[in-house]
Amino acid sequence: MGIIKKRVLEMDVIRAASIVAVIVLHVSATVLYRCRPYSTTYDITFFLNQLSRFSVPAFIVVSGMGLTINYKKDSSYSEFIVKRFLKIVPQYVLWCILYVLIITKNFNIYSDLSDMVYGNVFYHFYFVPLIIEFYIIFPFIYKFMGKRWWLFLSLLVTSFFLIYFYYFKAQASEQWFWNKKNLCYWLFYFSLGGYMGKNIESISEKLNKYRPVILIMFLLSIFIVLYNFIPGNQYNKDIDCITTFQRPAVLVYSTLFILFIFSLRWKKGFFMDIIKYISNTSYDIYLSQSGILYLYGQYYTVKYGNMGNLHFFLSAFIVTFFGAVVLNRLKKVL
Repeated sequence: MGIIKKRVLEMDVIRAASIVAVIVLHVSATVLYRCRPYSTTYDITFFLNQLSRFSVPAFIVVSGMGLTINYKKDSSYSEFIVKRFLKIVPQYVLWCILYVLIITKNFNIYSDLSDMVYGNVFYHFYFVPLIIEFYIIFPFIYKFMGKRWWLFLSLLVTSFFLIYFYYFKAQASEQWFWNKKNLCYWLFYFSLGGYMGKNIESISEKLNKYRPVILIMFLLSIFIVLYNFIPGNQYNKDIDCITTFQRPAVLVYSTLFILFIFSLRWKKGFFMDIIKYISNTSYDIYLSQSGILYLYGQYYTVKYGNMGNLHFFLSAFIVTFFGAVVLNRLKKVL
């Protein structure tokens, strides 16, 4: 149990880093679409955008790991599903309603309900139905999660989808089967979390032992993710496809990022208290941050004009992150 409790620190670090990266990702994307290609602003925001691509894969790894560690095999399927749904769905529905009332203003109940189910109310909400899909299948695949053959099979499935989409099917991303909402794109990450959850002791020893090797490979993966931008243009793909999560390079980078975090020795202290707070509120921050960014962007455009600059990037990140934290505190007070 001691090792498992220690691994909770790493999971907190990953959650905290991931939610910060999500905000960086969304803010940088806002700037990228509005600045001059290959300008200094473009290069900096592209660099930060790509470094943040571990965010969603890391969230899914931690979800798979947390479920595996805490899963009670004697609980019924319905009990498991109800418990997980109650943890995330009420907040999700509430925030969907707020986004409709304040931002999208799409007052069509049938359309809104459909958007809630499919995660289409706002661009970042796709993540919640995706996680729900994993909750639904988890009890059925739990017994496989600690097996190497399952991890390898899930890697093959995810790799096939990433490679085929990125190199052959990119222009059909509007089709659900090739859309990022398809859990096959994320199956390896979820399975990796489950595998780590079931084999945490042996994995912990190996990661600590081979930390220098993991660090070198991780740094190399950063280069691959950034360099991937150059040949991406050779395929005449737009910025969405060049920067997407659905790339083989992101799979390698995200996996090595997670292994590197788990190879380090984290200790309790003031810094870790901050990390833990951010980790514990990451879901609340995730739901609110895109709305805050959108509203701040509207304000910034009226007051300053174009958002395609580093001033907007810095100010938008600060407003979005701390705004989401303040909203979470207010929610607890109210």
